[in-house]
Amino acid sequence: MKVLRSLPPWLWAPAILLADFITKRIVLGHVPAFEHRIHVLGNLVRFAYVRNAGSAMGLFPAGRLTLVVVSCLASLLLVVLYLRSDPRQRVRRGALAAILGGALGNLIDRLCYGGLVVDFIDIGIGTHRFYTFNVADMGVTLGGLVLFVHLLREARHGTRQAPEEPGAAAAPQSGTARPPEETRDV
Repeated sequence: MKVLRSLPPWLWAPAILLADFITKRIVLGHVPAFEHRIHVLGNLVRFAYVRNAGSAMGLFPAGRLTLVVVSCLASLLLVVLYLRSDPRQRVRRGALAAILGGALGNLIDRLCYGGLVVDFIDIGIGTHRFYTFNVADMGVTLGGLVLFVHLLREARHGTRQAPEEPGAAAAPQSGTARPPEETRDV
């Protein structure tokens, strides 16, 4: 766990993007095998080749152009949020980078495969299955969950740190009394 904490937060984006790229290329290189479901942990976890034309678990079908534009805008927003966040907030920055890596992974698929995303991880019990997903989806989901919990903890504990301007002293609020200035005899 210490290794993960010592990684620079920005590294999550390329790490997830690379893992997503490699795993999808393995699936695409062995499509016939993946079409017959590969059981990894019995029936609980299995790999199966699926092409997803929609977004968010295939629930929101949209045209290729719409999904590409939304992905590009979301990626740009994530970069801006990352750059504007305090460098000391490593958890927040790591979560934003993980979401960015996943968004870019699926964006690359949409651009290269006619608007379709390669999904292959299938989990569930018997006929009760979760939607089929990929490593990019895991980056978006887990990054979003970590960011949500982090922001929730910030709100509860008031640990949000506002950046201060260098050299700015805290000015007293109007209506508050100033403590008397001390004088010393020399």
